[in-house]
Amino acid sequence: MKYFLFFLSTVLLSTNVIAANKDSVNLYRLPDSVNASSFLVHTIITQQQTKEGAQAGIQTGKVRLYLSVNGSEKKIVFEYPVSAKLQTNGLAIRQEKNKLEWQYEWSINQSYTLLIATASDSAANFSLCSGYVFLPEINKWKLIGTCRMTGVTEGIKEPASFTSARDNNLLTADFSNIWCQRLDGSWKNMEETKSKTPEINLLIHADSLQQAELDIQQIEAGIRNGKTGPMEKLSGVYYTMMKEGNGSQVSLEDTVTVFYKGYLYTTSEVFDQTKGKPATFPLKRLIKGWGIGLPLCKEGGKIKLVIPSSLAYSIRTRAAKIPPNSILVFEIDVVKTKKP
Repeated sequence: MKYFLFFLSTVLLSTNVIAANKDSVNLYRLPDSVNASSFLVHTIITQQQTKEGAQAGIQTGKVRLYLSVNGSEKKIVFEYPVSAKLQTNGLAIRQEKNKLEWQYEWSINQSYTLLIATASDSAANFSLCSGYVFLPEINKWKLIGTCRMTGVTEGIKEPASFTSARDNNLLTADFSNIWCQRLDGSWKNMEETKSKTPEINLLIHADSLQQAELDIQQIEAGIRNGKTGPMEKLSGVYYTMMKEGNGSQVSLEDTVTVFYKGYLYTTSEVFDQTKGKPATFPLKRLIKGWGIGLPLCKEGGKIKLVIPSSLAYSIRTRAAKIPPNSILVFEIDVVKTKKP
């Protein structure tokens, strides 16, 4: 009897090994001198002869973003550590434990650009990590989702592409235009072949119209419920004049000197503020919400702005304390304005 049990357990173990997927991983060496925040790869599945949980995509040390087929479902999947916390996701995304899944009928021999972007806060000891896919049929990016990882502040590490299938011959993929983005916004080509430097516009995206409506509903519900108090609206920006100024009117072309506090609409968590000394900015270089709202002020005035995500950072992973799709609130004191 014991020999039969041993034989049976051996067969079961062998069956499990045979059924397990085999990963084929291409690791790209990132020079120590390159502090990268984003990883971008054009991904083409060239052959698919299985529907048993096959995958092709990209990964860093902590997360994976990939095209997947499982049975009759094709999906884009963003997989992150179990210890991470989900911060936000695109529309029509389904969460399954530590995975975000978007049902999407990707096609064989069609190029899909996959992007993993990070933003770190070393002082607070955490980082955000987001997964995006570029949809060629509409020429727009789609946010799959963003997670927050505590204790992780190193950005992109061990960038790689991979395929995963029961047999490596059942699913094949081509990976090209492989880039890492530095913290200063410049790009590092990870291939020896020449390719065009990426140009990424995340301000207008696949969910833009629906997300704008959701932002408006959330802000106006807050006004009705007394969260923000009464507010006026101009070109999509909600505002309250907290103090009338008596100096020069602010113009979009001006360089402004201000005290300010910025915080998230949903949680009131402060993400940035001046301390002690005011800050000086060319107004045109700031987010659109500032360019719309601040010209309502004069020197010596103070204004409160509630800015929908489309007029702020949209779905960009720009700062660790500002997740994609964030509605932002700013309280701004205008100290002075300098005409061009």
